Amino acid sequence: MFNLRRLSSALLIGLVFLTACSIQSGSAISDTPTDTLPSPPTLTATATALPTPSSPSDSILWDNLKVTIDQAEITQAYINKFGSIRNPPAGKKILWIHIHLKNTGSIEMDVPILENYSILYAAIEIKPIYGHRQGYAEYTTLGSTVFPDQELNGWLRFDIPATAELREMQFVFIPESAQIGTSYDSPSFPYADDKPTYVWNFEP
Repeated sequence: MFNLRRLSSALLIGLVFLTACSIQSGSAISDTPTDTLPSPPTLTATATALPTPSSPSDSILWDNLKVTIDQAEITQAYINKFGSIRNPPAGKKILWIHIHLKNTGSIEMDVPILENYSILYAAIEIKPIYGHRQGYAEYTTLGSTVFPDQELNGWLRFDIPATAELREMQFVFIPESAQIGTSYDSPSFPYADDKPTYVWNFEP
């Protein structure tokens, strides 16, 4: 009988102790602040419309450099300076742009590089490539400097889709950049606001 009482008392004390620990533990958990991860910032893509296009033969002035686009031609093939016939890649045709540069300032200027020009067509940006037609001044032969009051002119070559038409394309001069936008799949061609951008339309 004595042992049974002692056992009952021990069990009762143990039960009270466990209950107290459980209550204290629950209280501690409830008082502990819950760490929550901050919501990720919402990234909003902003696209700035391109400047109002100029028309062919219209000139723009960038830092004393007068730039004029006065001709555009499309060919399926051409004869290079060595007299060989050159064809565009399959599914392509060649767009030739005649560009005229004039230094209207009093100090020499750098001739813009090929990467400073683009053709925009169907939400893609097309860069010029080398193509020296026999009897035509090729742009890359103009040298690297245009002196005060000097005028230079040459042809740029672009390989465009065979289905493209002039009225569907725009010519762009980006003198301080090599790319119009941050992505090639946006029809609005977002571009850096701090970069000068000049656009020409082609007449139908």
